[in-house]
Amino acid sequence: MSVANVLRGHELLKNLAMEEIDKISRFSERKKYKKGDTIFLHGEASAHVYILLKGRVLLRLPAKPEEFRIVIARIAEGELFGLSPLLGSEKYTAEAQCAEDSEVLAIDAQQLRALLQEDCVAGFCIMGEVAHAYFTRYIKLLGRLQGIVTQIPVSASL
Repeated sequence: MSVANVLRGHELLKNLAMEEIDKISRFSERKKYKKGDTIFLHGEASAHVYILLKGRVLLRLPAKPEEFRIVIARIAEGELFGLSPLLGSEKYTAEAQCAEDSEVLAIDAQQLRALLQEDCVAGFCIMGEVAHAYFTRYIKLLGRLQGIVTQIPVSASL
């Protein structure tokens, strides 16, 4: 399937005209990664926004090599990740590692932002999808944290 066809079929871009999708396909590319590969690191310059086409990717908080890394999100096929550059961040705020062999669509974030600024309606719709992705991850993370906290025994002396 061509990059343009992948983009046309994605929920994120449903409100864009075909000519805009064709423009985006010119600055997007498919990339393949092996299990254990890192797609981007925390603090690395944020250059791309990603759509997971195949496989599974984990977003993790940064840690020293000897420390346990906390998984903040499990990215499923079709989901967006690496969204920091769309929100104006120059650096990624987490790291993305492949939990299995994966294929992603890497979209040049700077060119995508420029295109969205030209078309305010499409930009609003896409940023709504970005907000939805962040909010969904936030709610899932809160649920997991609550599950951890409720397992901690409370001392009767408190």
